[in-house]
Amino acid sequence: MGIKSKQHYRRTTMRRELFKYISVLGISCIAMIILYLIFTWAAMRVGFILPANYNEQYINQIAPKVKSAKTVTENIIPPGSVYIVLDKQNMNQFYGNMEEKDIEVAKKVIDGLVPTYYGQKVYTVIERTQDYCVIQSYLRPQFNSPVLKKYLPDFEWSSIVILIGMILITAFIITTIFAKQFSQNLSVLSKMTKSIKNQDLDFEQKHSNIQEFDDVMVSLIEMRDALKKSLEVQWKLEHTKKEQIAALAHDIKIPVTIIKGNAELLSLSEQSEEQSLYTRYILSAGNKIEQHIRLLIMMSKTEEALVVQKNTVSLFVFVNNLIEDTRAYSKYKSVEIMHHTNQQSDVDIYVDQPLLHRALMNILTNAVDYTPEHSQIMLHIVYQNQRIFFTITDQGEGFSPEALEKGVQLFYRGDKSRNSDGHYGMGLTFAEYVIKLHNGTLLLQNDNVTGSGQVKIELNVSATV
Repeated sequence: MGIKSKQHYRRTTMRRELFKYISVLGISCIAMIILYLIFTWAAMRVGFILPANYNEQYINQIAPKVKSAKTVTENIIPPGSVYIVLDKQNMNQFYGNMEEKDIEVAKKVIDGLVPTYYGQKVYTVIERTQDYCVIQSYLRPQFNSPVLKKYLPDFEWSSIVILIGMILITAFIITTIFAKQFSQNLSVLSKMTKSIKNQDLDFEQKHSNIQEFDDVMVSLIEMRDALKKSLEVQWKLEHTKKEQIAALAHDIKIPVTIIKGNAELLSLSEQSEEQSLYTRYILSAGNKIEQHIRLLIMMSKTEEALVVQKNTVSLFVFVNNLIEDTRAYSKYKSVEIMHHTNQQSDVDIYVDQPLLHRALMNILTNAVDYTPEHSQIMLHIVYQNQRIFFTITDQGEGFSPEALEKGVQLFYRGDKSRNSDGHYGMGLTFAEYVIKLHNGTLLLQNDNVTGSGQVKIELNVSATV
């Protein structure tokens, strides 16, 4: 029950782990940048990447060829560069592929108004016999491969995108590693909390190397031990209470049997009409007391002795028995029992017929008690996919909000709106317990149209459950 002594292991804190994560992430990003710079330097050394002034140097090499050429063509100038040939006299354009805005800059470069380095562009002026040839190239590194140069003409942007991609991938990997470590600790916490929620209090004690997680785990262990002690005390109290209820119910049976026996003897003797009426009252009250005693005894033994023994039963036979017994009970109030089912042919259901019959009878007889004389009770039955849905609707005043919440609690008698005489104090509790043993559910509600009391039951009647 107590907390075991902690084993010796290295512990850290959330702050340290967060600082470690940020440090590793920052160092990794710096490492990616350094690798990027080393790769760029090495690529330039082997000629995979051309330096920023490569085109300028190349133009200086081909300058004699441009001077002597009769006509300058695109085949002469380096790839990625543009040119324009201008008349020496009036700067008229002869030919070329340079854009208009760049031509104006080229003219200013010839006149010495702007430097040859204009932004990232370099304007190289080659003076020929009758004209000037101005070649514009970019001052930036580029791939040497024609294929890469075609699809990735801007090396700087391409390399920056690749660098950002590498940094993001590295950040994702590092974050995943750290998240996995936290997730493992959270998974242990989640399992412990689920075990406590499901009242499985025998789970193994765990420890974490992160102090905050370990503190929470220790607190959960302390909570588990406290809850286990509380549940044991509660179970003992419940067990004692049920034993007292059972003993009291057995003690009451004897005087009730004596009262009923004497009342039956009186009924056999010669009596006046008034005496006969009183005798019937005594016998009726005695029968009700016996019914309550039987329920008390069953409720005191449900957890220990009540065992479901399912067998195959005809649905039509089961429903007919319910209707017949309810009609026999309802004769004293002249209440009509109406029923409807969606089944045209008979089907077999797998249930504990005596136990389920008794549970449904508790609900039906209570419905009779709360239904005014000369009115109806509706029993609607739907069979679908090996499940049965019972809907029992009376014509009483309906459940109060308190009864909708507490109606199935043992000995609940607070539903004044339905003039409770004690049936819902035990009958619904027993019925719900039996329905749960059949893997079903019971729901109290009021009819949406009439506002009368309504009980809905859903049962799984498959033999495989």
